[in-house]
Amino acid sequence: MKLTRVLLLILISALLSCNGNRSANIISDTDSLVKTNPKQVLTILDSIENTSNLGEKERLHLVWNRALAHQALGMSMVEDEQLQEAIAYFREDKEKQADSYLLEASYLNWAGKDEDAIKTIEKGIAAISDSAKRVQLLAAKASIFEHQRKYDQTVNVLKEILKSGLTKREQAIFNYKIGLNLSLMGDSQSEQFYEKSIQQAMENRDTAMACEFMRNHADYLANNGQYRRSNDIYHRIGRILPQVAELSAIQMAMAGNYINLHRLDSARICHDKATKSETELDAQGFTDIARKAELEQERVILDYTDGKAVSFVDFARYCDSITMDMQMKENTSTRRLEAKNRLQTANYELKLNQQRMGWLLSVATLLLIGGGIGGWLYRRNKIKQSAEAEDRIDTLARMLEEAQKTIAEEESDMKSISNKADELERPKSDDDAFFKKILLQQLGIIRLVASTPTNQNQALLKRISGISGGEIPTNSLLVWSDLYPVIDRLYDNFHSRLMEQYGDALTEKEEQICCLLCAGFSTKEIGVITQQSDATIYVRKTSIRKKIGAAEGQDIVACVNEQR
Repeated sequence: MKLTRVLLLILISALLSCNGNRSANIISDTDSLVKTNPKQVLTILDSIENTSNLGEKERLHLVWNRALAHQALGMSMVEDEQLQEAIAYFREDKEKQADSYLLEASYLNWAGKDEDAIKTIEKGIAAISDSAKRVQLLAAKASIFEHQRKYDQTVNVLKEILKSGLTKREQAIFNYKIGLNLSLMGDSQSEQFYEKSIQQAMENRDTAMACEFMRNHADYLANNGQYRRSNDIYHRIGRILPQVAELSAIQMAMAGNYINLHRLDSARICHDKATKSETELDAQGFTDIARKAELEQERVILDYTDGKAVSFVDFARYCDSITMDMQMKENTSTRRLEAKNRLQTANYELKLNQQRMGWLLSVATLLLIGGGIGGWLYRRNKIKQSAEAEDRIDTLARMLEEAQKTIAEEESDMKSISNKADELERPKSDDDAFFKKILLQQLGIIRLVASTPTNQNQALLKRISGISGGEIPTNSLLVWSDLYPVIDRLYDNFHSRLMEQYGDALTEKEEQICCLLCAGFSTKEIGVITQQSDATIYVRKTSIRKKIGAAEGQDIVACVNEQR
């Protein structure tokens, strides 16, 4: 069962890893689109399913790119969850450091914390040395001041930007912004910045930009009562870009200037051109209610000056039609959204069902495979355990047989021993057999042999198997406190010397193994007596050698005896 669970976890991890890698690749692909096509980025990121399976880096990367797209589109960022976490994570990346300050400032600005946004930008300016990145941060700071209508502070920041190494196009843009903010302050210096921005745009051969700057300059002049100069600029725009000269926005502005100059004939001509242009734009789908309202205002004024009846009915009907159209579009959009949500829900449920079926098939397959492997392993282990048990029985039986052969000899020797000195002179092979006999007696095997009839040897072997197989623990049979003195008596105080030199270092099991080695027990026999595997005995012997300072493969007993 353990193997089955392991295989299942491996399969699940592999599937999640494949899905995670695919999603990570999709997120990485949006990096190059964030600045150029943020709408497409949002569409791609919204298509990623099971974002909970993403790793931390991929999850924060998704949050980061989504926030960059919202920023590029001018969308609210207050709802961007985990943005602060993503900002803190990517701020360590030198390539993304400037963007981290810009995103944080945008987030704070949308949250209505303008002062905190300014402080964040100032931190970014202090932390970043790259001039281009600093310009971006300064521009963001100027934008916040402009939003707060702090035009004087906006102008100061824009002038600081101009001190940086900018391209001709960038210089034109920032000079124009300075002129715009000065005009909002009513400062006459705005004209020189307007003129400078227009000149730089023309030098850069960007006529579209130059005309846009001129149009705003003309609006500023008109708002300040300089109607002739304003119209002169509009005529200049027409000469530079003839294709825009007849557009309704240009003609309406000129008509307004002519009305204020009391040149009503010229105003009517421009108004007629503006009406024609607006009709064409309306047919092309470029309807603008603000332009419609301005045209209606001019029409009413011109009709009044001509002595015609003034009526707002047509414009009111037009506004009603716009309102109804907006309501219809809103209703249609709502119905489409409802249908889309229903389809998404149905699609999601279908995918869930497919995933469930896939998981069930995978689990069933794994269970079959795991069951087969588990059965094979179980059978192999049982065979191995059975072989080991038989081997231990043979070893224990051989030990028993060897001990029985020496019982008679030991008893006659014991009778002839008159003192302790005579016992110590006994040959080591006899000592080994004597200790083996005592140990087997403690295990109860000699007692069993003496009390068990010959025709019940199978019962005896079963009891022996119980000891060797661990069913009858040797800890409850062997009394090592009685065996250690025998070791000392037979082997020149081996146990006492062992404990005196290494007692603090050796464990109880290692102490027992050393004594059994001293008594001539083999590794296999020690495994039977202590109910441990041969591999465990080898590991413990290695540990003992390290603790007593013996070389690899050196005889442990000999090493202990050398330390006398």
